[in-house]
Amino acid sequence: MTVDDLLPWLQRSEGPLAYLVLALSAMIEYVVPPFPGDTVALFGVFLAATAGFEVLWVYGALNVGAVVGGMSVYAVGRWMGEQRELRTPRFLRGQQTRRAIDEAIAGFEKHGSVYLAINRFIPAFRSVFFLAAGLARLPAWRVAVFGALSALLWNALLLGLGWLAGSNFERLRAWVTSYSYVALALAVVVVVALVWRARRRRDPEDG
Repeated sequence: MTVDDLLPWLQRSEGPLAYLVLALSAMIEYVVPPFPGDTVALFGVFLAATAGFEVLWVYGALNVGAVVGGMSVYAVGRWMGEQRELRTPRFLRGQQTRRAIDEAIAGFEKHGSVYLAINRFIPAFRSVFFLAAGLARLPAWRVAVFGALSALLWNALLLGLGWLAGSNFERLRAWVTSYSYVALALAVVVVVALVWRARRRRDPEDG
């Protein structure tokens, strides 16, 4: 079943199974990032605004799915961190590569709560934040709390936009798509700037 098949099915299937599908979609988006979880979430919001879906059930399903998905990726990050200590893969053994990874983990140890709190607002990087949290060994409760906070805020925003869009799902999707492009572009600029600054700091040492 493709997403195009899933949306009409949701529209005629209000009930526990439909809410479970919304939760699973929000979860799978973290585990398999190419999955268009946001499209399914937006359609759930649209159905809450126009087709009699229970708002609290939609909101709860999206939040629970996001937290479970994020924590699953966090667990993978913790496992990778343990494996890295036991045996580092050959392609990660270079001095510069290992130093870059160590710096990234150190940065996440300092600012991880902020990154997790904004993860839902930055498309394409959501899973990366939870993976990094696992590598940095942030406490699970801290990851869950700030990941949940981000999901609560993001999904509340989606619900508000759903009411503004009314019965026009394409308008709602266009708004969120436009935001995603802008947010992704800004995120790329920030990452490039951080990498450039890190290289500038290392150059004097290498010299």
